[in-house]
Amino acid sequence: MNHNFSNYNKNKLNKLKKIDLLKKIEEAKIKQKAGNYLEANQIFQVLLKSNNDSFDLLYAYGLFCRDLKNFNLAKRVFLNLINKFPSSINPYILFAEILKIENKFKDAERVLLKAIKIDPNHGDLLYNFSLLYFALRNFDNALVYIDKAIKLSINNDIYKLLKSEIYINKSNIDEALSILEDLNSNNRIKKDNNKEIRINILLADALLKKRKFEEAEIILLKLIKKYQRLELAYLNLSILYNHKNQLSKSIKILKKGINVSPNFMPFYKNLATFYRNSGQLKLAIETNLFIISRNKFDFNSFYELSGIYDFKNHKNELNFLLNTKLEKLNPNSKIYAAFAISNLLHKEGKSKESAKYLKIANDESMKYKKSDLSLKIKHTEYYRSLKIKNSKNKYLENASNYIFIVGMPRSGSTLLENILSLNPEVTDMGEVNFLEESIKEAKDFEDVFDLYEKKVINKFPSSIIYTDKSLFNYMYCAVISNFFPKAKIINCIRNPLDNILSIYRANFLKQSFSFSLTDISSLYVHYFETMEEYKIKYGENIYDYHYEDLIENPHNIIPGIINWLDWDWDEKYLSPHQNKRNVHTASSAQIRKKFYSSSIGIWKEYKELLEPAIEIIKTNKILRDKIS
Repeated sequence: MNHNFSNYNKNKLNKLKKIDLLKKIEEAKIKQKAGNYLEANQIFQVLLKSNNDSFDLLYAYGLFCRDLKNFNLAKRVFLNLINKFPSSINPYILFAEILKIENKFKDAERVLLKAIKIDPNHGDLLYNFSLLYFALRNFDNALVYIDKAIKLSINNDIYKLLKSEIYINKSNIDEALSILEDLNSNNRIKKDNNKEIRINILLADALLKKRKFEEAEIILLKLIKKYQRLELAYLNLSILYNHKNQLSKSIKILKKGINVSPNFMPFYKNLATFYRNSGQLKLAIETNLFIISRNKFDFNSFYELSGIYDFKNHKNELNFLLNTKLEKLNPNSKIYAAFAISNLLHKEGKSKESAKYLKIANDESMKYKKSDLSLKIKHTEYYRSLKIKNSKNKYLENASNYIFIVGMPRSGSTLLENILSLNPEVTDMGEVNFLEESIKEAKDFEDVFDLYEKKVINKFPSSIIYTDKSLFNYMYCAVISNFFPKAKIINCIRNPLDNILSIYRANFLKQSFSFSLTDISSLYVHYFETMEEYKIKYGENIYDYHYEDLIENPHNIIPGIINWLDWDWDEKYLSPHQNKRNVHTASSAQIRKKFYSSSIGIWKEYKELLEPAIEIIKTNKILRDKIS
């Protein structure tokens, strides 16, 4: 009896000790929240001396260290927790979270994989897997894991928000809007400011991608009015105005954002991009240098600079970049740093060293995104095989004139558009995706023209002539030639090996075929053969523009293009570098220069690198003659 009573009292005492411990932990948290970090730490240190086996204490202390950005100590605490309590999942999640902050994505993935073996049905663990793959831009894997998490917790708003963001990045906009509109109608969301903000930011982003500019603008302006220091609202509003070709408004709203939050670096990044796109290269250089001065590990800005600046007056920054140990960087930083180094070595004429870094950058990109080569070829073959009946006569003769600029990327298409847009009757639409969208939406090919026109009118002011520079529209030459009454197609052709090399050097993150020389070359051959076939069928609608010919003899070639378009001649067409328009492509800096021939035949300096491409190009007799 006495023995049992003694055990009872002992257990009660232990329980009381735990209650006291939890009270002390809570006291430390209150001190931390009030900003009394020293006092909070003192409490933790006293407690740790006699309670270092307590899960609650170690967990709270790990969070304390993390919040104070003492990541090394936080990692040690969470690793200690993992060793002492291996079946508890949260320490794994928090440990991986810090590794992600440190850009150690592979290490983070390994930690999460250990955890999922212990509990494969842990919702927050699956959510963090999704976050990891989202950060790596592996959206397919991210979607798999968030779907699993949602199945386990169907009412979790945070999970659904991430799923909508994944859909936006995969361009599944309707699916994203469906999730967001459902969440927005939920009463419990309206009571949570953080969720309300995130939903509306994502809604505006989705509407922007749907080109519903007015709706997106209303949402963002309301957010700014309600939450005056909300950086993302200013940032997204600047992007919106840029999409509407209102560059001055974009820059103005960014500067307002900087006044509100001067340490929010994405403001400066967007500002640098807008300056570059508008040809304000001096300001673009200054802004990127400022970004690097605040964060020397911002390799995206190094990459941006490498295309427009030689670092002659910034030797410290140059040396830092050239001496960077790429193997210690996270994948994203490694890619941008390697491309930047390659660009600078290229400018110095060190092609062999430049090629080495080019391969590193593209090989790293290839690890995270599957090539879309087979999809592009399959898509093209489908439209090549269609027997389409000519229906031009069904459409009104007062239909707008459309000029479709097609070809491979980096083939001189931006230069051509810059020339054509000097005509005051021309609206240059850039790389819109209107035609592909219209074809997908149409019940019948005869509906395509009307759908296309509606998209054009919705985004652009009324004009007499429009240029559409979505280059892969070459796939749809049959549709254009049969269903667009006044359309003309200009096919941009560049020396195949110069073209292939230029694509390989361009860091086309959205064109995953560009990471592989064999894939670029295979697509080039397929594009070329496709256009040769279309020229036989629709020759009267298609004009071949050769980049090299224009560069070497603009006084003959440009008048020939203008004459084919049946336009009146103007000497200004010979000075496209003076065009002040906003350009969103990789060529935005190059087109500000007068005609230059330094890039013609540059492939010969990279011949060793291009051997796989040369073999593929030689499979076509016409192309083989071009490189002999």
